[in-house]
This record gives sequence, structure tokens and C-alpha cells, in this order.
Amino acid sequence: MKKMLMLLIVLSLMPKIGALASDHDDGEMDRKGRSLNITDVYVFREDNQTGRTQDAGNLILIMNTNPRSLPSQQYFFSSQARYSFNLSRVLGADVAKRPTGSNDVSLTFTFSEPDAQSRQAMTLLFNDGSKVSVDKTNNGVPIFTTPIAASKAGNLTVNELTVNGNPVTVFAGLREDSFFFDVEQFFKVRAKAVETYVANGGKNPQFIGFLPGSQAKDFTHNYNVNPIVVRVPIALLQKNTNETVFDVWTTIALPK
Repeated sequence: MKKMLMLLIVLSLMPKIGALASDHDDGEMDRKGRSLNITDVYVFREDNQTGRTQDAGNLILIMNTNPRSLPSQQYFFSSQARYSFNLSRVLGADVAKRPTGSNDVSLTFTFSEPDAQSRQAMTLLFNDGSKVSVDKTNNGVPIFTTPIAASKAGNLTVNELTVNGNPVTVFAGLREDSFFFDVEQFFKVRAKAVETYVANGGKNPQFIGFLPGSQAKDFTHNYNVNPIVVRVPIALLQKNTNETVFDVWTTIALPK
């Protein structure tokens, strides 16, 4: 995958301890290992990437998990967790209003234990408030993640589903981390701002800025992430055609 920066909204939900905001890599805790760690969320209309007008009716949803996945090493999704894309419908006239946080539509994925080929069978639960659809197969064939050996060989498993009469495409498996971050320069920027803020009596911090792309050092270079990628028709997400915008956030939930 190409390196890219996009607007992201990330929310990591863990039982009994409330909602925890997540950055690209907020480390591990006793109840939150790498497979439960959301890194980034990307949401965009497909034609904005392909340039093809026929793709304007599709929305691409990407949830990256498992930060700092080492090259050539297999990582898995949790078989106990529920990985969800949550969407609020927004009327075109209301785009400037505060997000409601209403979970109007959700796409939730669960995963089996890995098989002998390091594949995990997936289940998609689609819920738009009026109709719930559960999809475990593609025309009778189980839907699977792509193990790293198959990915390196270029044999990606792209699952084509039909959800409430609409085509939905799903991929899940390790890919190159698409986030670019010069962590060394970040700490220099922060240190200079704090130093000058203190020196100036608690005001007027100075910012030295970040390096141009040709000089910046990408901390995520050679790291992978474990994404879930979904191509979904916008019409499937709408209740009516006046809902032209979606507020999107993701959650990973464990049973209590």
C-alpha cells in the first residue's frame, strides 16, 4: 500500500474500563494486546483514489490494527473480539453540525481461530437498525483472511459478498503500514516548544517545524499492520438519498 495521510477518527472500546481514545500506537496493556489495538482509520470515496466516475457510489472503510507488525511474521485478529465500523448518517444540510454519535449503521467482523494454513474464517454482521444481515460465505464458500505467505506470493483473498442485495468487498490480512511519521523530528518539535514556553514565562512557544518529505525519516518503514478493508455501496448505508455524509468511528469490543 502507498503511504497516505487521511482524516481519521479512532475510538477503542474495552469492557468495564470505558472508552479509550487511541493514537497510531498507544502501546499494550494487560487487557489490550496488539490484536486489540486500533492504529488508524481511513474513510474515502473510491473514485477519490481511482479517478473513475463509476466508483463514485462506493465508500472505502479501512481499520488498521496490530501496530509494529514485523516483516515476514504472521499476526492474527483476535478470535474473541468484535471489530466494528460504526457510521452516523448525516443529512447534507447538517454537515456543519456537531456529530451525533448515533450508531445508524454498523459493520462488525468476527474471526475464527487460525487454521493449518494460517487463515481465519470471517463473519460479517451488517446492521442498519431495521435489517440485520449475517454473512459467513461468498456464494457458499467461507470468507477468509489472507495469510502472509499468500500475500507475499500475490495471492490475495478478496471476498465478494452480497449484503441486502448490494455487493460488498472485504479484504483482511497483513499489509505495509500506510502511516508516515517522523518520530525523531516530532520529539525535537515538542522539546523546543516546551523549552521556549517555559523560558517565556508560560507563553509564546516556538515551533521549529517538520522536515520536508525528502528528508523526513519514516518510523513505520518496514512495519506492517493488520487491516480490515471494506468496499461498500453508499446506497446500502443510506436511509434516504439526502444523507450524503457519514461520521465514522471504529471499535474493538471483548465479551465481559
